[in-house]
Amino acid sequence: MKLTLNASSRMLPRLAPALLCLAMAGSGCSQQKMPAQQQEADKQALVADSLYMARLYAGWEQQVESQGLRRGGRASHMEIDLSDDTQYRFVTNRLQAAGSTPKNSPQLFRKLEKLRKDKKSGTPRIHTREDRLASAAAEEGAENTWCGHLLPLTDVANSDKTVAKFQASGLVTCFDGSDYAFANVTAFATNRERTQFRVLGAESLEEYAGVVLETPPLDINVAVNPDEELFVDSLAVAFDEETGESHLSYAVAESSLLAVDDVNTIGFLHPKELIGRHLPDNPIRTCLERGSVAGFLDCDYTSGSKDPATGAFRPFAAPFTGVAAVDAEASRTLWVPAKNAYWEPSNGSYDISRLYLPMRGTYQVTLPSDCTLNALTSDATIVLLERGGRCSAGTAPGTSVLKGSIPFKTPFLDDYNRTLLNVPFDGLVDFGKDCLAVYQNVRLMTRATMRATCVDYRTGNTRTLTRSRFENIENLDWRNACLAEGTRVTKADGSQVPVEQVKVGDKLLANGKGLALTVTTVSRGAESKPIVKLRDALGGEVMVTQTHPMLTASRGVVQAGELKVGDALLTRTGSAKLVGVERVPYAGQVFNFALGTKEELAQAPAEARTLYANGYLVGDSQMQSTLEKQRTQDSREVLTRLNGAWHEDFRRHQERNTSARR
Repeated sequence: MKLTLNASSRMLPRLAPALLCLAMAGSGCSQQKMPAQQQEADKQALVADSLYMARLYAGWEQQVESQGLRRGGRASHMEIDLSDDTQYRFVTNRLQAAGSTPKNSPQLFRKLEKLRKDKKSGTPRIHTREDRLASAAAEEGAENTWCGHLLPLTDVANSDKTVAKFQASGLVTCFDGSDYAFANVTAFATNRERTQFRVLGAESLEEYAGVVLETPPLDINVAVNPDEELFVDSLAVAFDEETGESHLSYAVAESSLLAVDDVNTIGFLHPKELIGRHLPDNPIRTCLERGSVAGFLDCDYTSGSKDPATGAFRPFAAPFTGVAAVDAEASRTLWVPAKNAYWEPSNGSYDISRLYLPMRGTYQVTLPSDCTLNALTSDATIVLLERGGRCSAGTAPGTSVLKGSIPFKTPFLDDYNRTLLNVPFDGLVDFGKDCLAVYQNVRLMTRATMRATCVDYRTGNTRTLTRSRFENIENLDWRNACLAEGTRVTKADGSQVPVEQVKVGDKLLANGKGLALTVTTVSRGAESKPIVKLRDALGGEVMVTQTHPMLTASRGVVQAGELKVGDALLTRTGSAKLVGVERVPYAGQVFNFALGTKEELAQAPAEARTLYANGYLVGDSQMQSTLEKQRTQDSREVLTRLNGAWHEDFRRHQERNTSARR
């Protein structure tokens, strides 16, 4: 097998302008089936329009490649132009095939028609949050726009040599959610000239007032045929009434039709859960500027400073130079970095305002004999599960880690199995400016796609080979929140000490009723963002990070960044009205604590994980996590969160679902 890697020779689909031979036969939705009244002509249009869209996508992708715009995830999906009659028909027919019609979804079709008219007439689009994000993304070389559209496709191991099995889904996620979102995934078997499509199946899903929408997985079973290929496409639609934002995009994934009982895996050594593996649903946690240095440790990875002379790594300490993994065995009560598990940016400049994640492992894929590797592409995407949206690390092969995706190294063949291609990866992946607002549970989605030219042993002719692999890591998060150095906290005996002197095992006063809780964790670090300085009418003052929980007299627990002049905070002597709320630069250290042993918390009220900081009642690190979940996982009914313009569509959506279940 030859291992010539030519990233620029990516095989583009060969698409010919011909009608397709078979009509649509398998489109559907997990919740709504194709209406019985759907006309055969519309079904034929669905298939013909899919060919048209695929041809457009191939041309668009070629243009993107030639302009060098693939870095930063920029080529993950093509924007749909509704002024094009065929694209408009494609969108409306896909929606109707999934059960949405102008009659049962009037607002949806009104929005589509308005967008179409505005585009045709040249009406300027409203300057929205998406424009600002897109502008910032252009500067960063990343695609952090309002919505992200992903099409995970991977082959499934199968011992039946006559059948190729795959799984695919369509996913759309929008920053801060949307009033309406729709995703569809449709699979076709196609000849190599792309003149005939045979529908293999489809899945669709719509959602109201959500943040992340993913269709049920589409199971694809198709006969192995070297003369056919798998072609999967996906449509994504999203609207937000309040901001006027809209998103319509089209994505494609492809694969050769092979009987796969061999290897196609992305194996991660990092990131993985290192601390707390025995705990249920424990996340893989990266602590950015600060984290637990003593007690109950919860940071699998952390940024810190490595001394260039001694090689010693100081976790949670400025000046930040890179990220280290924890030594889980050595870190019993103190955080100890692991040997040979430190990563820094390839350009040597670590920027604490950016979002980094270490990746180490191997992509392995089995190829037929006598193949030449033409291209190896990948991307890594963080999907924000609570807020919605995504941060993209890019897709370009061979780029530096700062602009790349999975940081691939030189491919090589296995010593014993000469058809097994091994591609190691190791590096610090940069997701651009921190788009998480720190506290987020996320899903890491990675894709590797290999394209090769192989000799067909039957004929001696060459043919293209494409194989893809998606790998998800579901449970990751990042954490920050602390009190400024020098803040005085109250111990159980009433004495006050600076936060930097508190140790695991100390008891801190938790409320005005004399309850004291044991310090089980001490967190420490730095703060690069402005800190919140609070002043009250009685002369009190405290400085905390923007996400720290503060207890108010009338609003309950709120983050410090949400406070305003006039709010009354709870203190040891009653309540005090704020006369000053400022954001000020801060260069010192910050600290936080987790309070309460298991036995203490079993006897204490649910809201008791608090302490006094400069006399103000504030929450501990656990209350911080709870508060963030309450803010991001809004439990209100859909209609209370949904813009009124979409209420009728939502009610009829519920009626269709109820009818479908009968």
